[in-house]
Amino acid sequence: MSVTRPSAGLLALCLGNFVIGTGTLIVPGMLPTLASGLAVSLPVAGQLITAYAAAICIGAPLLAALTSRVDRRTLLVAIQGVFLAGHGAAALVSSFAPMLVARVFSSAGAALFSAQAAATAALLVPPEARGRAIAFVFLGWSIASVVGLPLGAYVAATLGWRAGFALVAAGALAAAAAIWTFVPPGLKVQPVDARLWRALLGNRQLLEVVAVTALLSCPAFGLFAYLVPAMHALLDASPETTSALLAAFGIAGVAANMLAIRFMDRISASKVVFVCLLAMLAAHLLLPWSRDSLPVAVAVVLLWGAGALPGNSGQQARLAALAPALASVSIALNTSAVFLGQATGAAAGGLLLAHLPGAQGFAALPWISVPFFVAAIGMSQFASRKMRASTRSAHVQGRAFQR
Repeated sequence: MSVTRPSAGLLALCLGNFVIGTGTLIVPGMLPTLASGLAVSLPVAGQLITAYAAAICIGAPLLAALTSRVDRRTLLVAIQGVFLAGHGAAALVSSFAPMLVARVFSSAGAALFSAQAAATAALLVPPEARGRAIAFVFLGWSIASVVGLPLGAYVAATLGWRAGFALVAAGALAAAAAIWTFVPPGLKVQPVDARLWRALLGNRQLLEVVAVTALLSCPAFGLFAYLVPAMHALLDASPETTSALLAAFGIAGVAANMLAIRFMDRISASKVVFVCLLAMLAAHLLLPWSRDSLPVAVAVVLLWGAGALPGNSGQQARLAALAPALASVSIALNTSAVFLGQATGAAAGGLLLAHLPGAQGFAALPWISVPFFVAAIGMSQFASRKMRASTRSAHVQGRAFQR
């Protein structure tokens, strides 16, 4: 079997996303231990998440533009090198300020990789398989939530937070080797210039889909950033119980993402996103009733995982289907929207918890999240209706031309 076979390349990209996802999610998993080790409060430690996300929000479209002429294999390997260096440095520092610098440096890798991996996946398969290929590559993020996030929480509680960062650095080295071996050289995307930016920013349908991502990411990360301490406060959960709940979140995400891969190109990505939004809304509505109730907490993480992870796959597939030529930049803009939501949500959650500490504060987080999910559902349905209307109009014009 040729090492440049598309299936092998997609697996390598999936592994790369697993490493990026683990490096992104590991701080929420280690947050209480990390706060203690850096001698800061929990809300202050949570700003590591905000700064990382804000840097990605700003950097994703800019870095995508600056690197658009670089061979995809070379770029993706270099990104993993950035992640290796950043997490290696994070494993060595001992105070908050250097840790903040290390996390912002690492964010350059996360800002680029997932969007460019999705665009590269689209180059490895025929057009009719692009939705499934992008969802498959994003499966790495889902697996990170199953393995990486609970592993980070458990490793931090048993071996210390330094070991968690060291594990990510080792994973980045393995991913770089796999991408260099299995992704073929010579893959290029359309160079990003002023004309491409005008086409992107002038496409209202693309911008409406990106707005859905920002609206759903803010409430999702407003709770996710503090999920580990929330489980401690609401359930008095042990490290083993917390890791099991995080694993349940990820398992639900992987299972739902595999279903999304199967149906993405059959029922449309917009319908997949709609179902995912409903699942996340239901999870956040249930959260206040999870206090001292493990079964309700399990229902929360299962519904939430089933919606959050395939929801982003669906958003990426929607963008690639709307404008394939703009995919490398539109998906980068989508990544920016994800982390805009993460930065805003983590900051808003931290502000709420600073004024309403303990279990009461965590139970009140849906005050922030539920209105955003409702707005995301409305915007997603609006964008879907406009897309269907434009498709019908194009078909009518095509038939008229043929006559």
